[in-house]
Amino acid sequence: MAIETELKLSFNSKDLPMLLEHPLLQVTGKRQKLYNIYYDTHELSLMHQGIAVRERKILRKLLLTLKINHSNNGGLSSRSEWEAPTVQGQFDFHTLVDDPVMAQKMTLMAPQLMPVFTTDFTRRSWEVLFRGAKIEIAVDQGWIVTRRDGQLYEEAICEVELELKDGNPVTLFGLARVLSRRVRLHPTADSKAARGYKLFQNILPSPLKPPALAIDAKAPPLVTFERVCLECLNHLQVNDVGILRDDDDEYIHQARVAMRRIRSAIKLFSPVLPMSFVNQWNGVWRDLANELGDARNWDVFCYELIPLLKEAFPQHPDIEKLEQFAIEQRAKAHTNAVASFGSRHYSVKLISFAEAVMSLSTHPEIKNRQKMILESQSTSEPIVEEDTHQFATRLLMRKHRRFMREVLVPNRNLEQSHQLRLELKKMRYSFDFFMEIYPRKRISRYMKSLARAQELLGKMNDLATAEILLGQRNLGSVDIAQAWVIGRQSGYLSMMPKILSSLTDLKAPWKS
Repeated sequence: MAIETELKLSFNSKDLPMLLEHPLLQVTGKRQKLYNIYYDTHELSLMHQGIAVRERKILRKLLLTLKINHSNNGGLSSRSEWEAPTVQGQFDFHTLVDDPVMAQKMTLMAPQLMPVFTTDFTRRSWEVLFRGAKIEIAVDQGWIVTRRDGQLYEEAICEVELELKDGNPVTLFGLARVLSRRVRLHPTADSKAARGYKLFQNILPSPLKPPALAIDAKAPPLVTFERVCLECLNHLQVNDVGILRDDDDEYIHQARVAMRRIRSAIKLFSPVLPMSFVNQWNGVWRDLANELGDARNWDVFCYELIPLLKEAFPQHPDIEKLEQFAIEQRAKAHTNAVASFGSRHYSVKLISFAEAVMSLSTHPEIKNRQKMILESQSTSEPIVEEDTHQFATRLLMRKHRRFMREVLVPNRNLEQSHQLRLELKKMRYSFDFFMEIYPRKRISRYMKSLARAQELLGKMNDLATAEILLGQRNLGSVDIAQAWVIGRQSGYLSMMPKILSSLTDLKAPWKS
């Protein structure tokens, strides 16, 4: 068995000549034609268990491969892999697999295995030494093919795989940055097998919300921070590809959620992070989120506010003109968003951030802090590092107190309501990271109370944004749409005391 660690990066086929001109790829490499058949049961039992079985043909040589997925973080995947020569259709797992339990399990399943899809591609590969690590660079171009309902379906393969042969996994991100100096190489979470299964099942791309986050309450906060950030990166990467297709506005919304969560994590964990890291990456993610701001604002305006205005003022000529103006502005904003998130600049930032997060343990500030803790162990008052549970409780208590001060502000105006909304969002994002630490019932009650207030504050914020967008028309006077927005804001503001009264006796989840 071997542990396969690799970083997968997609690229545009038109950029292949420029990629191949890179100085690192001027050494002699290999060129191979690889034809692979992936097998599974009728019920796709292997897929559901994160297992892939493949027969690979290279010229006259046939190899049987078994892979088991372990993790995928920021495009960096880790898998157990067994591979050996075979005879077509003969799944000798007892010879292949050195784990007796796995070998027996696969042997029992072997009679049920059938072809599901194939991959047929040309691989150009080079083995390089980079920062003390031995890495294989593989450039793959070809097709994934499957049969469904009697018809053939195919999807293009155009990607770079960086496989670690020996050394530190973080070097894969450093090499990816070096290779992408002239070509956009974008980290991607899906393996060829994962894409093949989706093609076979006709699973169409769709926006995804952030999954539940499982963390170890006893782990050091820095370890938890790395876990949180890489999960947020995964959430961003499964949605940013949809921004380029521009066929569902929810992709932009979820991408912004992912970036706001990353910023929240950086701020929340800042006491244990190097200040240079905090200052640099907080600004980077703020700017990237802002590049999607206009597109998201015009989406909300067109699909939430315009219908309300049309209902309030049916067939009003001013509203019809406003709708046309909004549609044009939305189209421009989406064009800018696609250009920004389809750029090499954006992809390099993703790669660089993953590299920076995974390198934190070796940062000079962190190493000095760890040295200080270690040296204190022989003193009368040794420094005891907090675990994630202690760290989270201390910081959340502080955020809760700050939030409650905002809740108790009397005679709240629109600006103060906006500030309350920001504090509330910080609370919710912070709790999202630590949901599993505290009792489920207490967390649920707390989050539901926050959600009710956030819904009202969110509507008020949408109206405040709409007022700004309406001002872009430079009419010189208040028209019917602006008057409606101002009136609606006043109505929501009058509802605030009742909504917030339910938060004054809010019981924090960490209290017994």
